[in-house]
Amino acid sequence: MKIKYCIVGLLSLFASSFCAYAQEDIVVNQYHFNYYLVNPAVAGAERCRHLMLTGRFQWEGVEDHPMTQTLSFRTRILKNVGIGAYAYNDKNGNSYRQGGEATFAYHIPLSENSHYMMKTQSIDRQLSFGLSVMLNHYNFQKRLHEEYGWQDPALGNGGTDKGVYLNANAGIYFIWDHVFAGFSAKDLVHTELTELGQEEPIRPLTMFGFLGYDFNLINEITLEPSFMFKFNTEDSRQLDLNLKYMQTLPDNKDFSYWLQLSYRHTLDNSEYSPAPLCLYTLGGIRYKGFHLGLAYELGLTQYQRKNWGSFEVMLGYTWCVTKHFCR
Repeated sequence: MKIKYCIVGLLSLFASSFCAYAQEDIVVNQYHFNYYLVNPAVAGAERCRHLMLTGRFQWEGVEDHPMTQTLSFRTRILKNVGIGAYAYNDKNGNSYRQGGEATFAYHIPLSENSHYMMKTQSIDRQLSFGLSVMLNHYNFQKRLHEEYGWQDPALGNGGTDKGVYLNANAGIYFIWDHVFAGFSAKDLVHTELTELGQEEPIRPLTMFGFLGYDFNLINEITLEPSFMFKFNTEDSRQLDLNLKYMQTLPDNKDFSYWLQLSYRHTLDNSEYSPAPLCLYTLGGIRYKGFHLGLAYELGLTQYQRKNWGSFEVMLGYTWCVTKHFCR
């Protein structure tokens, strides 16, 4: 199989995609490229260093459309310790959020021949725990304060700079041969953003659970079904069903590609919840240590059809060749 045919096929798949959901918590939608963004226990789960830059651009063609960028790094140090960090920048209309996260993870080998004092331990069976400390900064454009500060409590109380807030995330990650699973909790600290006014909601505790299985087929082909379930203390629930196809070219071990079809269903019944159905496509290629991933979404609601849709991009580099893509 020629590389150019793989690239053409990958780009052709991006031509059709359907999705409808509102602006979510930052970085969450980009977990397909980097599970570390939703589960700190993934940091250092592989004996490899990962550097990833991701960007999400929603509702292109609409003025002041939401945009989110992240830069993350994770690696394994010592025998059983992993560390990670990421920084983000989020713009949504006239509001801005910036911040970062630092992670410590501990990995326990579960293979029969694995011992803590061994120089080489198997990571095909492993239980991982992770804890992150987050730093978030909120602010608004100055022109909003000049035009609406006198009538908006969120702007009138403290001006446009809303300060810096601390929070924490925790997670568990489990690998057993071809099975992988994780559970994590985001925003563990009950933080009340008083400078936004008394009517502003407190950020809810959000949980993520995912489960998947790798089927190794012929000709270096892997098929990976998985699901992600997200819910929070405000009874908002969301289910993602994913099917990923991965292949390393038999005649060129330096080149691999993956394609993914995902279905999203919102399970809460609130009239303000996003549209309940979403179907979108993703894909990526690897050449040696370099990774490129793309995703495109086209909303189904009447408003979303008036823009150019939303897309995500991932650029990454790994200091080794991993068995799995974007995990």
